[in-house]
Order: sequence, then structure tokens, then C-alpha cells
Amino acid sequence: MNFARRQALLLVGIFAGAAATLFITQTMFGGSVEKMTGTATWQNILLVNVLVGLCILLFVVELRRGAIRVLLTVIVALLLGFLVTFIFSLDEASRFERGEFRVQVISEAEPVDNDEVDLRYNRARGGEFNKPNVVEPVSEVAWTFAGGAGDVVSLLAYAKNRRSPVDMLVELRDEAGSALASADSASEAQVDATFDDLVSSKDAVIEGYVLPADGVYTLYARPEDISAATTFSEAVNQSRLAFEALLLGPIERVNRWGVWIQDAITLILLGLSFAIVFRAQQFSLGAEGQLYFGALVSGIIALNSPNVPGVILIPFIILAASTAGFAYGLIPGALKAYLGANELVSTLMLNVIATRFFEMVLNFQLKPPTAGYVASEKFTANAVLPVIVDKTQVTIAVFILVVVVFLAWLLIRRTPLGYEIRIIGSNLRFADYGGVNSRRTIMLVMAISGIVAGLAGMHLANGIHRQLILNISFALAFEGVVVALLARLNVLVVPFTGLLYAYLRAGAQFMERDANVSFEVVRMIQAIIILLITAEALVSFFQARQKRADIDEAGHALTQAEASDV
Repeated sequence: MNFARRQALLLVGIFAGAAATLFITQTMFGGSVEKMTGTATWQNILLVNVLVGLCILLFVVELRRGAIRVLLTVIVALLLGFLVTFIFSLDEASRFERGEFRVQVISEAEPVDNDEVDLRYNRARGGEFNKPNVVEPVSEVAWTFAGGAGDVVSLLAYAKNRRSPVDMLVELRDEAGSALASADSASEAQVDATFDDLVSSKDAVIEGYVLPADGVYTLYARPEDISAATTFSEAVNQSRLAFEALLLGPIERVNRWGVWIQDAITLILLGLSFAIVFRAQQFSLGAEGQLYFGALVSGIIALNSPNVPGVILIPFIILAASTAGFAYGLIPGALKAYLGANELVSTLMLNVIATRFFEMVLNFQLKPPTAGYVASEKFTANAVLPVIVDKTQVTIAVFILVVVVFLAWLLIRRTPLGYEIRIIGSNLRFADYGGVNSRRTIMLVMAISGIVAGLAGMHLANGIHRQLILNISFALAFEGVVVALLARLNVLVVPFTGLLYAYLRAGAQFMERDANVSFEVVRMIQAIIILLITAEALVSFFQARQKRADIDEAGHALTQAEASDV
């Protein structure tokens, strides 16, 4: 890439990062500088948002044209997600056919005595239309009332309260069943001044009708038919609300922003762990077990050091969690390097051992006798990662993460070990031929990835939960695979993909909560988006792997041909 293109790419990245920082900050505080500066620790919020912008800059600079492909994939995925939401929202208009209702015949005339009718003047009667899970739901009512010739009556059909969105239709019928008058709405004047019981203009009113003769009349009421235009508009509106919650929910308020950032920290650490080991073409999935051991060791130290100053204890906890992850990552590395064990099988089995060992220690050693659920005691303040943004769990883990990303980049790009990792990932035969100690490198790369996974466990235990609990990660470690693959195993792109993935996870929560989208639909939309986003990364990843395999096969064939010539 020539200098001019590199400069242009850098400018695009700076602009994109600055725009994202400004947009996130503006959305969080509603564009008010006074509100921002009036928020405690606003400087740290701004600093973290600047770091988010820096992640976008690195994403653009590192992936170059690939960044455009990723963004287009994200846009297409979101459009497909919107389509799925729209399809599942097509029955949103059916809420106008459900709900509690009341009907009433209002008149100043004397009521006619008749025990065989259903209604009397000025008395309300009601029920619920199309109540769910009912064998025979009520879809319409036809209740009778007795009236005299010349009686002036008003027929009302209305929702019981504002929580009932049912859209009513009312008819007046004579004894032969012929419709004398009908209505499907109420005027604003009728709602606000004339009739106290009306809730909205969706209620139905026949006002001031003069009965033509003595007899028994029928008040017929049901929900109004829903037009195709209403069905479409309600589905679009519900989908819009859902995607506003998905796309803007995580940055609407500081506490929601905190949920996004704290989740992203863990995912970025896990993504780095997988990116490092995958660079050497080692398909280790041991981050889950390494995370659990990192959390367990950091939790045990925290519970047994109540009087150690935090300035000493926190660095020691970080070091201990890193060591625990390193040691547990070393085991499958040694099994692969010296015994030829399949790293996929060994790491998955070691994950089971780690999680069960964690549960055993927590149940029988760390859980207080009086605890009503399986968890350790809360950590003391000196053992908890210091919070940098009030009313959130955004801690100094942000700065730890910056250091880890820099060290990971330094390892892969600027050290002899990193060169060996890249060579092994490109061509193991060539690495062996060139004198690389592949056994040592494979063992070390798995152990180093364990360091980062152990730090993720420490962040969950000492930064978020602030105690040890069952299922501390909820299988979060495996989602780090998506983060790593989406980043093309580039450690400088992992922070962006971790932020993106965490944003989708947080947005899905707020989509379900704010837009009342069902859990299953939210998970389906999230899965479609993630699958489509990662599909391109997976294709590129396996294409590169196949290319390396072809090179290896060609080199092996050439070697055999030379040997036969000799």
C-alpha cells in the first residue's frame, strides 16, 4: 500500500472513530454538555468512549477493504433481523381485538322493568374479548335491554382502562335483528366532556338515538375489524421500536452503557485468548476451563486477604489469575506437543474438569453455611477491582485490557516467539524445516492464551460479580471464538469485534425489555445477525487454511519426487 493510500485510510479511521465517540457520548447525555459535566466521573466515561473510537480506528486501518465488507455484512444482517422482527410483529395489531371492555345504555328516561333482558339503563356490564388460553374466548356480545318509544338513548362500548387497547364497534338492533344505528369510534369531545367512562377515540358511541317503539332492543358489540394498512403499520412500528432498542438501547443511559462495556471487556479478553492460539493453527477451546481456574484462584485470594491493602492485593490477584490460566493452558499444550493428543478433545475435557472442580470447591469449601444459594461471601472492598465510572461495574479492567492488547500485539508482531507462532500457523512443515522448535512453541502459545483467559475469569469474579458464583461465565468463553474469528485473528481488531458482539448482546436484552419482543424472537434475530457477520470471516478463515494445506501437500509431493530421483 502506497503512502497516499495509507494516509487516506488513517484519515478515514480517525474520522470514523471520532464520529463514533461523539455519537455515543451525545446519545448518553442527550446532547447536553451540562448534563455530561454534571455526571460523576464523566471524564472517565469520555476516556472509555475515546478508547472505543480508537478501536474503530484500528479496525479500519488493520482490515482496510475488509472493514467495508464487514460493515456491509453487518448492515445486511441487521436488515434481515428487521425482516424477521417484522414477520413476527404482523400479529401486533391483534392487540386491538383483545382486552377488557364495558358496554352501557345511557338514558334519562325511566327504565322499563323486564327481568329477561341483560342490560338496564345507566348500568355497565363488561368482560374480556379474546382472552388468551381460554377454551371459548368471547369475540362478540349481543346483550338486550328494554326501552320505550321516544326514549333518547346513548350506547357506549369502551375499553375498561387505558391498559386495554381494544378497538370497539357498537350497533343497535331491533327485535327482528335489523341494525338501526352503528358506530366504530368516539369524538374527542365525547371522550373529554360528554361521557366520563370513555377512554379513547377507539371507543364506540351511538349518541342521542331516539327509540322508535316500545320493545326489546339489542346492543351488539365486538372489536372493530383490523385493516391491512393497520396490520402493516403496527408491524413496522413495533419493528422500529425493537430495533431502536437494539441499536440505541446500550447507549441511552450511563448504566446501560456500563452493561455494554463490562461485557465487552470479558469478550475482548476471551477473543484475544482464542486469537493468539488460533494464529498457530491450534484449535484449542480451553478458555472456559482457564477462565474458571483464573476466577477460582483470584476468588480464593480475595476471600483470604481481608486486611491486605488493595494497592498490593489487586496486582497480586492479577498475577495469580494469569499464572493459573498459564498453568492450565500448559497442560493441553504439553499433551499436544509431546503426546500428539488432539487439542480440541483435550481442551474440551479439561473444561469439564475445571468447571466441576470449581463447583466442588465452591460448594464444599467456600460457600458460607448459612447461604441460601451456592456462592461465596462477597469480596471485601480491597479485593474488588476499583470502579472508574459511578453506578456501573466499569473498572480498572479497562486499563488492564489496554495493556493486554498491546502486549498481545507485541508478542505476535515483534518477538521471536510471535514469529514462530506465525510461521507454524502458515506452514508447520516449513517451520520444522526452518529449525523452529514447534513443540515448545505450541505448548507456549496454549499457555499464553491461558493467561488472557485467566484474566477474563478474574474480571468476572473481582470486577463484575464480586464473589464466586455457580456458572460464573454462562459459557461466555465459547463466544470468544466468534469474536476472534470475526477479527480475522488480528489482535488489534479483536477490541472492535468484542465491542460489536457485546453491543449486540446488550441490545438484545434491551430489545426484549423495552419493545416487549419475546425472548425466542430476540435470540433468533441475534443468531441471524451473528451467523451472517461471522460467515464471511469463517469463509476467509477456512479458505486460508485450505490454501496452506494445499501448499503443504505440494511441498510434500515435491520432497517425495526429489527423493525418488535420488
